[in-house]
Amino acid sequence: INQYNNDQPIHPVINTFTTLIQEFNYMKIYEKDYAEIVYDRKLWNKLNLNIKGELAERRELQNRSSYNLVDRSQREYTPNAPVAVELPITSFEDHNALTTEVNLLYEPWVKFRMYNGRKQKIDTYTPKFRLKYVKGIPDVADSKVDFDLLELGYRHTFKIGIRALADVSLKAGKFLNDESLYFMDYKHFLGNRTPFVTTDPVGSFRMLDYYAFSTSNEYFTGSFHYQMRKFLFTRIPIVRLAGVRESFFTNYLATDFSNNYTEVGYGINYIFRLFRVEAVANFVDGKYKDYGVRIGIAANLDNLF
Repeated sequence: INQYNNDQPIHPVINTFTTLIQEFNYMKIYEKDYAEIVYDRKLWNKLNLNIKGELAERRELQNRSSYNLVDRSQREYTPNAPVAVELPITSFEDHNALTTEVNLLYEPWVKFRMYNGRKQKIDTYTPKFRLKYVKGIPDVADSKVDFDLLELGYRHTFKIGIRALADVSLKAGKFLNDESLYFMDYKHFLGNRTPFVTTDPVGSFRMLDYYAFSTSNEYFTGSFHYQMRKFLFTRIPIVRLAGVRESFFTNYLATDFSNNYTEVGYGINYIFRLFRVEAVANFVDGKYKDYGVRIGIAANLDNLF
């Protein structure tokens, strides 16, 4: 059982809470039987190659229950089908799909050290460049997909002085061919509609709908995260000594239908070494749209439940 977005933007625990308590069944899933082959090789110290091939039989799933713990009379469960501007009907018939994905990761400033005769990677602030190519292969094993996606990514974490840390993430991509593909083959973005955020704070959106702007055309996303050891609350010595950090961030999405979607926010991080609280506002074509408060969980939820 897979989410339509393979990056898994919604944690099952969070989805259970919003479904049973709020009647918001945000997670949209489908079923597939598949065989996958993965090949990973370091071509040289700074360049890594990863190749995946998958043959899958994919099937749509329907809601089978409307059970809830708190009945919200003004709401009801939405169908188990994402809603997207570019593709209004995301339902699909059972089909086979043969796909392959090639990733090249280049880290130009990466460093290593020798320890007990073993080479170990040093966690340096090197930029990371990633080139991704995804191909849907038609007419093999009854495969019904035929598309080509090319994406270039950039991620860099670097210090600013001795008290600040900046994180930049950029991705740009384009479908060179969209002859035949299904909604799970579209490019999806890490959105969020719940009060909780469990994805990487850099490169993920806090208030974006999960699938509204998914696309089979060209796209660009940008994220900037700036974290400080001393700003407002962290000027209080006891707060700063507790390891609390403050941050500002902005996220941007450009597709044919996103209308320059932008988020800006302020956060207090590492509360009790575990949580972060963020205040966020979003804008469409430069015009204010909405605001929200988000709680981030630094630890991996899978280790807590």
